[in-house]
Amino acid sequence: MSKEPLSKLGTYILGFACLTATAGELPHTRNEGQAVSLNGQDTSCPTTQITETAPPHQRGTPVQLSADRAERDEAGVVTLQGEVKMKFGSHTVNADLLRYHEASRQIQASSDVRIENDQLIVESLDAQLNLDSGYFKSSSTTYRYKPLHARGKADSIERVSDGLVELENTTYTTCEKGDNSWELAASELELDKSSGDGTGKDVLVKFKGVPVFYTPWIRFPIDNTRRSGFLTPTFSNSNDSGVELEIPWYWNIAPNRDAVLASRLLSDRGLQLKSGFRHLSRKGLSEVGIEYLDDDEFKDERYLTLVKHQGFLTPRTELDILYNRVSDERYFEDLGNALGYSSTQFIEQYGRLAYRSQHWEFTGHVQSFQSVDQSLPNKDKPFKRLPQLKLNGNYPAVAGGINISSESEWVRFQHDDKTDGERLHLGIKIEHPFEDLAYFVRPGVHLSHTRYDLRRKDDLDDEPTRSLPSIYLDAGLIFERRLKQLGGIQTLEPRMYYLHTSFRDQTDIPVFDTAEYEFEFEQLFRNSRFSGHDRIEEADHLSVGLTSRILDLEDGKEKMQASLGRIFYFRDRKTGLPGNPVEREQSSQVAAELKIGLSDRWEAIASTLLDTHNDHTERNSLRFQYRSDNNLILNIAYRYRHRDLEPVDPETNLRQSLEQSDFSMLLPVNDNWRAAVRWNYDLVEKRNLELLAGLEYDTCCWKLRLAGRRYSQNTDEDYNNSIELQLVLKGLGQIGAPLGELLERGVRGYDDRDSENYF
Repeated sequence: MSKEPLSKLGTYILGFACLTATAGELPHTRNEGQAVSLNGQDTSCPTTQITETAPPHQRGTPVQLSADRAERDEAGVVTLQGEVKMKFGSHTVNADLLRYHEASRQIQASSDVRIENDQLIVESLDAQLNLDSGYFKSSSTTYRYKPLHARGKADSIERVSDGLVELENTTYTTCEKGDNSWELAASELELDKSSGDGTGKDVLVKFKGVPVFYTPWIRFPIDNTRRSGFLTPTFSNSNDSGVELEIPWYWNIAPNRDAVLASRLLSDRGLQLKSGFRHLSRKGLSEVGIEYLDDDEFKDERYLTLVKHQGFLTPRTELDILYNRVSDERYFEDLGNALGYSSTQFIEQYGRLAYRSQHWEFTGHVQSFQSVDQSLPNKDKPFKRLPQLKLNGNYPAVAGGINISSESEWVRFQHDDKTDGERLHLGIKIEHPFEDLAYFVRPGVHLSHTRYDLRRKDDLDDEPTRSLPSIYLDAGLIFERRLKQLGGIQTLEPRMYYLHTSFRDQTDIPVFDTAEYEFEFEQLFRNSRFSGHDRIEEADHLSVGLTSRILDLEDGKEKMQASLGRIFYFRDRKTGLPGNPVEREQSSQVAAELKIGLSDRWEAIASTLLDTHNDHTERNSLRFQYRSDNNLILNIAYRYRHRDLEPVDPETNLRQSLEQSDFSMLLPVNDNWRAAVRWNYDLVEKRNLELLAGLEYDTCCWKLRLAGRRYSQNTDEDYNNSIELQLVLKGLGQIGAPLGELLERGVRGYDDRDSENYF
């Protein structure tokens, strides 16, 4: 179990003891304990809407007394019998017999004692309390904490002094009365509010009568202050590593420093040791992580190291550092537990120092990579930047509304198997916008100069240079009309963008960090189709686009957006990446996008790239989601890319289209049961990428999840199969694998309700 459950238990019991005494201050409690049924209604689990606590009761608060019979002796002792009711502040005390000492403000109540306020109900055989000192003692006590639906009992509860409470033979559960599906019991508990610590003896947690956790002694926090201690263990099973059990321990070193140390036992591989350290200062956040495993299956030692820092040296100077390294290329494939990890090709190491002023930004950057993909040849690994220096300036609205911006970059690229060297790039852009609510016109000019100093592995020029001017004109209109039937506004937004850039032969320039942007609607209005500075295309083209939106009149929410556009070329495009032919078409593909969200129940996003010259679509994507009133969620996604857009397969030396489908669903069966499935399938390779099926049983006080998962680890069709189980005792803790996180990643729209029911 985690260190949090007993912490919360201690807080509730301590708060309950304080609430029964006037000297105590009420703990602030949010409405986080609201239980809900699976269909989104609150029919099966009671709820209590409490957002604030009553103000604390102070010494000297007037006391109101009533009873069937009352007597007062000469010593100032008031004895009340029969239907006794005492009210002070927000608290009421009911009993059959009550004695109130006016001088000492001491109360003795017996026979069917009931103490209640807006949050707590306490019933006991007898009770003693002092309205000034805060002393309280009761025997044979049961309690119910309304906001969290928590209840329990104790043979004895005694508030010895301000903030110190002792309990004997006490229990705690969030299950309804008559339902003890899970229960925590302790022979002794001592809760010290002044130190923020609690101690317990013979602490036992049972689920369905079966012990799931026991400790003869434990110390735990009873407030929000961090404490060192064990966190919730997780376990799972997979065919890749066998049975896995991870036990983390949290170390609260200082208010601004902490660490997590964990041992992860993999039955087929051995014991993995994991550690993570964090340090927060005025300069930023630093993290260090280390993992180590002497792998019986891999027959070698394996490790992962992580060093990370993000922060500011001065208010204008930012420093980012990231260093990742693993022992071998199969580390994530064997020891990672997510599809994203297993398909990683590189891990990055970099350092970045940035300084920003009102108009200028300087960045110094070093970057390297480690390959974690066995199938990737060395020639396809990215270049290192050792270092990269950038200086960018921006002066908006100067000299009569003219915008001036500049960019400067010097970078040294390194690679073991390719031509590498240094690159200097300078650029300046001048633009004069004319804008209003209904239109915009932005003419501009851009001039760039690039110079290289190379270490060639061929006979070409070692110091090629390139200077290119560009001019552009970006203009658009915005029309609006009212849609009375839909209660909204429809816009019509035509836009035209003309770009002219001179031609320069760039075949003697290597490609360091340049790639071609994926063509889409937004690409129509870029000043280049390449990222990086190794290629600047010659341009003489006109982009035409049209966008229409439907906006809600009340909240301005976008209900629909449709966009359509194309580029018309007035010359051939000779500039390209190595191996790509000259492009001679007089127009680009037609790019179209559609986003619809007419109601809270469903939404759809679709895009297509139509090649009218060859009568086929080059790229299609569709994502659809439907939500019903009972929280049925259906997700359908489809992705297609024509082979012309895909890289060459190094094994077959061919290009192959990409086509994948992704289906997921969350199906409520009744108020307690719901099922979750995901099917990610490669339609070209005819193989599954990920299969996920899960069942969840949810009640007001506990939840059980079971999931089976099969996912592809690499392109060699190696799969990892796992079966994972999680038990959530609401208000106490979790046991097993973190399946809520897995289902949230796999089923779009899945809501891990542990955050609502986990106190």
